Amino acid sequence: MNFLGKLLKVRGNKGEVICTSPETGVRALEVGEIVQLRSEKHQRSCKIERLREIKGNPVLKFEGIDTINDALTLVGYAVYSQEDGHDSPIDTEFVELENFTVMDTNGDLWGKVVNRETSGLNELLEVLAQDGTRELYYVPLTESIVKEINRDTGIIIIDPPDGLKDVNKK
Repeated sequence: MNFLGKLLKVRGNKGEVICTSPETGVRALEVGEIVQLRSEKHQRSCKIERLREIKGNPVLKFEGIDTINDALTLVGYAVYSQEDGHDSPIDTEFVELENFTVMDTNGDLWGKVVNRETSGLNELLEVLAQDGTRELYYVPLTESIVKEINRDTGIIIIDPPDGLKDVNKK
């Protein structure tokens, strides 16, 4: 399955939702297409009834989602195509990352993941330092920073930009 975007907010009162558009845009979606909607705890299939674009972002109307209240239940879901394709190396919708060890590409230990913040537009890993300082770092869960998540060993390899440890320190 290919990640197509995340449902950000309701548009109007007829059951439409605005989706992020990471490189794919409306051209990756079609009316009548069935997509997978996923959250950390739920998954559902939905058929696209209507599709349009506003300011570069797809606005989707799914069959059976006809009111603002129906649409509100979908906000926050990630949208995936049903087609087989290359999964992102950080395709982590259903992976519990708590207690994974975070190391950078130089082999330096950052700490353990204590939480995964998903309330904003960007997902963040809250990493608690294991060096006795008890410092908390925020690592964006993006392909440009998170290079590998090894589910077997419980290790996350990151390639952070210079200064990330100091900027995101809490």
